[in-house]
Amino acid sequence: MPIIRKLPLRRAQTVLVAILAISTALLAAGCASKKSTGPEPVPPAGTRENDVLVLARADNNRTAELRVGERLKVSLPENPSTGYTWAIDETNGRLLALDGTEYAEPTEGFVGARGRRIFAFTARQPGDVALKLKYWRFRDGDDSTTERYVVLLKIVP
Repeated sequence: MPIIRKLPLRRAQTVLVAILAISTALLAAGCASKKSTGPEPVPPAGTRENDVLVLARADNNRTAELRVGERLKVSLPENPSTGYTWAIDETNGRLLALDGTEYAEPTEGFVGARGRRIFAFTARQPGDVALKLKYWRFRDGDDSTTERYVVLLKIVP
């Protein structure tokens, strides 16, 4: 009698081992067929218009590449009638020279509508520079900052 009891248990063990072996093989085959590419690469910031790199609000916290001598424009929405304006918070003037800034009135809309603050720069020397801007009320100091804009610029020869 003890021999009869062992046979079904051995068969059960054999079936279980076979199931585990097939499952492991299928799992390995499924994993091998999937290629891990990681996160999608982020495209470079900005667009080029007439040999000028133009950055907008959507380019915040991104990276862009400039060549020495190339011009850069940053265009951000602004409403100076509220007292808030964009200002340079931090940059490296040795690598990136400010050529000027201007306010462009809205083309359509009503009095008090948002226009655009446009900063113009020229890349001077190779290197990496973080261009940091802030939207604030000058008279109220840094505590009045409501928005920040940062772009990492890689300046190449």
